[in-house]
Parts: sequence; structure tokens; C-alpha cells
Amino acid sequence: MKKILYTVCSANHLAHCQTMVQSFLQFNPGYEVVIGLVDKINGRFDPQRLAPCRLLEVDTLAIPGFDQMAKQYTVIELNCAMKAFLAAYIMDHYAPDILLYLDADIWVFDSFDLIEERLKDHEIVLTPHFMEPMPDNELLPRERDLLRSGLYNAGFLGFKAGENTSRFIHWWCGHMANECYYRFEEGMGVDQNWLNLVPFFFEKVHVLKEKRANVAYWNLHERTVTKTSNRWMVNEQEPLLFLHISGYRFSTPEILSRHQTRFNLADMPALNELLHAYKQQVASNGYDAFIDLPCAFAKPVKKSTGLMRTLNRLLSPTGWKLSKV
Repeated sequence: MKKILYTVCSANHLAHCQTMVQSFLQFNPGYEVVIGLVDKINGRFDPQRLAPCRLLEVDTLAIPGFDQMAKQYTVIELNCAMKAFLAAYIMDHYAPDILLYLDADIWVFDSFDLIEERLKDHEIVLTPHFMEPMPDNELLPRERDLLRSGLYNAGFLGFKAGENTSRFIHWWCGHMANECYYRFEEGMGVDQNWLNLVPFFFEKVHVLKEKRANVAYWNLHERTVTKTSNRWMVNEQEPLLFLHISGYRFSTPEILSRHQTRFNLADMPALNELLHAYKQQVASNGYDAFIDLPCAFAKPVKKSTGLMRTLNRLLSPTGWKLSKV
């Protein structure tokens, strides 16, 4: 059985990417790894430092409409769009039996045997952001924030080769070509909120309701990370499968995520210890060498000035942002 893990990122996140890959292969040695580089090497780093991964510059893959997408999307939008197109490329050129996707900011702590078991009877595996109501409607994230950005988290996807997977990837690529924007007011949340439709449009879809998978700031109200006998546990019941370290900045290591106001990292000693160790691991994989590398593609994010900046500061708690006034 041929099994491939893939991810996409720009050069500035390659240290995070390498950390994710190392942690995954530690527990899942039977996988090949493909990195879709939404960037150009251009002699700026030695690609051999990413070995044993296969590093593919996405602009060399003859992706339909890539040049236009690079013009119209920001860096993060372009990265998100490439998830679908790289999945199609890998299926067509490498023909894996199992294809898994993980974001570069994920850290793995156990075998993915659980995922492979679910893929025996299904072709697509998704993880919901959370499964229990939030305790209030004031702190971020709120339930309505996830209604807007998507019920399922696109930081993990599991596929088994088959008709449903092929149909899904083709459908997803169709939307990613022109509808992978951060425009919540228009119903677009990059690649992610399109996943809301997957269980209705396609067969053999499994929603993974394991709380040990995809632990992140958006579900810590239902998941407590602790350390027992040198093993990381979730709710003191099952071992942590993977942690999604979204919005964590090395410049402010005391803050869990810039996207939330619900949790104080100082009150979460096990998670604090984990993130400290993660920061060290990413640093050892060349964080300082990669983090300031500019992306060769995608238009820059427009900086707010004057009235627009003031309005966006006021709108910040709501998650809305104006691009023009």
C-alpha cells in the first residue's frame, strides 16, 4: 500500500513544516512526504535540508490558472488554494492508496493508525473544530465565528483513492480557482468553509469525533491537555494524536494564539510546556534562516491606514475587516 503525507507552505514556514514532518514520520514511518512550495527556491536555501521530503515548486506543476491565482490571492489565500490542486497532482502522478494532508503548524504525537482504520470503510475523513457548545458568547472564538469560517478544520484531511475522493478534489479545485478569498461577508473563508458541504455532496465521508485529534485553541473548552508518565494526554483519557498550533507567535510566547481571547496560557501548564518545546524544535530546524524569506508569489496584504485602520481596529473583535472605504 502506497501512503503519502502532503502539505503546502511558503519558504518562511519551512522550519515549521520540517518540525511537523519529523514528528509525523517518528510515529508513521511508512509514508512518503510531499511538500508543495508556494514559493521559489532561487538559491536562498538548500532543499536537501528538507530530505527525505519531495519538495515541489508549485509553479512548475502546470496547475491550471496558477498565474492568475498568484496575481489575485494573498500569500495565505494562495497557500490555501494550492491544497486542492496539489492533492489532484499527487493523485494523478503518484497514485497513492492513502493521501493525508497536514498543515505545517501541526505537531504529531502518535500513530495515525486510527485514521487509516477509518479509511478502510470511507474515502474522506474530516475533523470538526469542536463538538460541544462554547460556555459563553462573549470571548473569542464564539460559535458563530466557526459558522462563518467553517465547521471542519482544513488543517487535516484524510483521503483514500476512489471515485468519491476524485469527485471531491475536482469539485474543490473548481472553487479554489476563484473563490479562495478571506471574504466572510461574501461567504468565503478560503478553502475551509467549502468543507461544510462535503458530507452532503459526497459519499463515504467520515467525521472524526476523536478529541485527541486536531487539538487547538478553538476546542480547548472541551479538551484539557495534561502530562502523565511523560505522555501527553487529552482529558486524562487518551493520548494526544496531534496538536494544531494556530496563531502562536514566537515573539509573544506567553500568548496561546493571536486568534483567541478565551484562554490564558499561564493557566495551562502542560500546554505551556508543550509550546515551549515546540518553539525550541522549530528553532533547531532553521526558524531564523527561513522566517524572513519573502514569498515570490501572491499580492501583498493591503495595510489599513487612516480611517480604514480606525474602523478595522473597532471591528477586530467581530472578526470583520474592511479592505476599502
